[in-house]
Amino acid sequence: MAFLLRSRISLAFLLLNAFVMSTVWSARAEQAGRAGRGGGQAGAELPAVPPPPGSCPGKEGPTQYSGKTEVRPIPNAVMAGKPMTGTWSEPGAHSYWHCHPGGQFLIVMEGLGRAQKRGERARDLGVGNVEYAGAWVEHWHGAAPHSGVQYLQLALQPTGTRWQEPVTDDDYLGNDNGFKSRGAFLATIK
Repeated sequence: MAFLLRSRISLAFLLLNAFVMSTVWSARAEQAGRAGRGGGQAGAELPAVPPPPGSCPGKEGPTQYSGKTEVRPIPNAVMAGKPMTGTWSEPGAHSYWHCHPGGQFLIVMEGLGRAQKRGERARDLGVGNVEYAGAWVEHWHGAAPHSGVQYLQLALQPTGTRWQEPVTDDDYLGNDNGFKSRGAFLATIK
């Protein structure tokens, strides 16, 4: 069982690394193409990607969670000879609704997690499961009601998190798709 679990996590890391590297090289090639056409300097940072019209109305700011969370090392996830860190959440703790300009990968390293994308139902995530929220996709993530969880979180460039409203009980329990709370949130920012 432990071998199977290590194999799933290794495969997840391998696939994630391949995706991240292809994204980085594609962005660098595009940037070099722009620089070669007189469109910018080689080595300059990529511009921030604006959200699609009508999506992700949140604001950048500090991390927003309900419940207790903390950053902890992940001993079996090593990069450059050092353990990587991840977010640990106590049972029931979870982020607010949010999105990332470049998207985000989550890998469950310990416990049982729960995540939801706007327009979908919440779902549980076990050890080795990988969750991906694309650029500007509104989502939340955290622990299941009766289990803590530790995620390895990887945000893709450009980074920056736009925070929105708290997750409702209906969303957390899987009884809603996130649109009721979004409507109430939008009414507060107009």
